Amino acid sequence: MSFYTRQPLKPSGFRRRVFSAQTVAALTVAITLIALATARVFEIDWSDLTQRIGATDPLMYGLALVAYYASFWFRGLRWQLIARTARIEDEHGVRLPGIHTSSGIILMGWFVNSVAPFRLGDAYRGWEFSKQTKASLPISLSTVFVERVQDMATVLVLVLGAAIWLIMRSEAQIPIQVIYAAVAMGSLLLVVLLGMRVFGTQLATMVPSRFKDAYGRFQTGTLRSFRPRSLPSQLMLGIVGWMLEILRFYLVSEGLGFDLNFSVVMFAALASAMLTTIPTPGGLGFVEAGLTGVLDRKSVV
Repeated sequence: MSFYTRQPLKPSGFRRRVFSAQTVAALTVAITLIALATARVFEIDWSDLTQRIGATDPLMYGLALVAYYASFWFRGLRWQLIARTARIEDEHGVRLPGIHTSSGIILMGWFVNSVAPFRLGDAYRGWEFSKQTKASLPISLSTVFVERVQDMATVLVLVLGAAIWLIMRSEAQIPIQVIYAAVAMGSLLLVVLLGMRVFGTQLATMVPSRFKDAYGRFQTGTLRSFRPRSLPSQLMLGIVGWMLEILRFYLVSEGLGFDLNFSVVMFAALASAMLTTIPTPGGLGFVEAGLTGVLDRKSVV
């Protein structure tokens, strides 16, 4: 089954927005900032950089690509399970897409996050999933929200595990701000979920009348998705997806000839994942700059 419907897609307002003048402007600013930073801030040894890239191990790099794209298959399978648990098929005419379609939508969402302002990839995923399944947009967005909550919970546990591993193996100092950020974001999401569970009825009364139905669908889909019977399977699929992401990072570093301990790679990859949740304009290099700081030899190696 292909990633898209067979009929040609008409240009939509959302697509025009993604590839709009604002996006072009953001990319222009990004290129300018990178050029200025390269010329005036960072001392880059271009000959060493060129030599290192030229010496990249193609086998390691190829395996990294396999690990990266395999992670989307597991993410797509988890998304399907979340949607089925949320019972979105209860809506009239709704039919869940195949795993390849779900995985492809996630991949496209990551691409949109890379080029569009303010991380619109998740909104795109909800919109595209709604179109593919014929489900309402609010309940489609609820499955995306649940997936992000599970991702943050998984990343929080893995980051803390990697930090403990780093501390135990040597005297290495870790960026404590990453731990604070992980705990803060995890706590915020937990508060939101508990608020929905405990004060759902009261919250619904505070929503303007024209948004009540949309909020009700979103809340129902969100709370249904956290059924104890299917939650372990969802979390396990998420862990596999993130471990493949960590493996991809490790294989790339090995292919480039960097001697990084796996605990460092694990911590850096997960810290990068947390940075992607911050709604900064795509393409400006905020995540890459943060990742560079985490990999600074003075802090973690």
